[in-house]
Amino acid sequence: MDRDKSDSTLKRELARYHSDSIPWKELGSSFQWLFLLFFLIPTLSIFHFGIHAKPILTKSKALDSKVKHSALHLALNESIQYLQKLPEETNFLVLGETYHRNEILHPLQKIQKQMLVGDATYDLRSEMRVYFHEVELKTGDDLPLITGYYEVRIQGRTKPQGKYVYPALAPPTKGREEIQVTSLPREYWKDESHWKSVSHPIIFLTLTDLHLAQLEGSALVQTETNEIFRINYAADNGLDYISPSIHLTGVCPSLKPYHLSNCIKTNPKEVSDAIWKNPRYIFFEKEMIPKKHGFVMRAGPLGSGGIRLVEGRSVAMDKQIPLGFPVLLHFNSTKQTYDDHLAFVHDRGNAIQGEGRVDFYLGNGFGVDEVANQLFTKGKVVLLVPKKNKPTH
Repeated sequence: MDRDKSDSTLKRELARYHSDSIPWKELGSSFQWLFLLFFLIPTLSIFHFGIHAKPILTKSKALDSKVKHSALHLALNESIQYLQKLPEETNFLVLGETYHRNEILHPLQKIQKQMLVGDATYDLRSEMRVYFHEVELKTGDDLPLITGYYEVRIQGRTKPQGKYVYPALAPPTKGREEIQVTSLPREYWKDESHWKSVSHPIIFLTLTDLHLAQLEGSALVQTETNEIFRINYAADNGLDYISPSIHLTGVCPSLKPYHLSNCIKTNPKEVSDAIWKNPRYIFFEKEMIPKKHGFVMRAGPLGSGGIRLVEGRSVAMDKQIPLGFPVLLHFNSTKQTYDDHLAFVHDRGNAIQGEGRVDFYLGNGFGVDEVANQLFTKGKVVLLVPKKNKPTH
C-alpha cells in the first residue's frame, strides 16, 4: 500500500469501499508460506489477537497457541526484516531521543526468539516491558484518533468491456528507463494516445474502482477468468490529491468513497467529472498471489518501506514515529475490545498526522469494509521505545 508515497491515504476519508460481492477464493502467499513452514506452523488464519484482546470467534476448533500468535509472529518478523535492511549507521530520533538501529532491532530479535520457544504461559507483555519503556502518545490533553483501513477487493477485465474501460497503468517507461511524469495530471492519462506508447494496462476497471485502488494504494483484483492478483503502488505523478467529495456536495447522499459506485449510477457525469478533477495519479505493478495446498493465507499488501502488512497487527502512524517500532493499543471497535493490543508501525498516510494518530489495518476479509467504516474513535496509544541500558539474558 505504500501510502507514504501514494497518498492513498488521504486517508482515509474515514471509510472504506467494498465492491459488488464476488465469489472470492482464498488467497495464498509464498512469502508467508515459507515463513510459516520454517517455524513448523501448519495452518494460518489471521485474526485480531491482542495480548489480552477478545478474539473474533471462528467456526474451527480451538487453535493451537502458536497458531493464535501466527499473525503476531509475522508482524514482528516484518519489523525485524525491515530494520535489518537499513544501513548499520541508521539512527532514529524519537520524541527528542536518538536511538541506533540496533537498539530497536536487537531486543525485537530476542523477543522473537523467546516467542518461538515459549509455551502457553509465556507472557509477551511482560517480556516487552523488559526491553522497552512505555510512552503514552497524546494530541495535547486529548486521546489520539484511531481509524481503520483495509484492502479493497474489485473486479476487472483483461480487455475493455462494458463499464470496465479504465486501465490500471504500469509506470511509464522508455526502453528500460522509467519516465518521470511529475507534472502530468490525471486528465492527461485519461487519453489512450498519451499512455499507449509509454505504458501498458495491467487490468481494466470501472472508474470508481480505479479511484479507490489509487486512493488505497493497492487492491485485490479478480478477472473474468477468475485469476486473482494484487495491484500495488509503483509510482505517482507527484501532484496533490483532491477528494471528489469536494465537488459532490448535494449530489451524492454520502460522500464516502465506497458509496461512489452507487452514486455514479444515478449521477454518472457529476461523479465522473469529480473523480477526473483529482490531479493525482497512481501507477501500479502486478503481484501474483499463488495458492498453496488448497488453503489461503491472507497476504497483506505492501506498506511503507516494503513492509508486508499483517491483519490486526500493522498500523499507519505519523512519520515522526519510525517504521518497525511496536505500539500498544487500547480501544473499542464494533467487533471487539483491544486492550494492550500489540501492533507495529508498518505504514504511513498523508492524513495520518499528529502524535499518536493511528490507522489500524483490518485486512481484506469479508465484511471488513463495514468494520473499517465504523472505526472512528479515541483510544490510548502507547509507543514502546528501547531502554538504553538493555538487559541481557
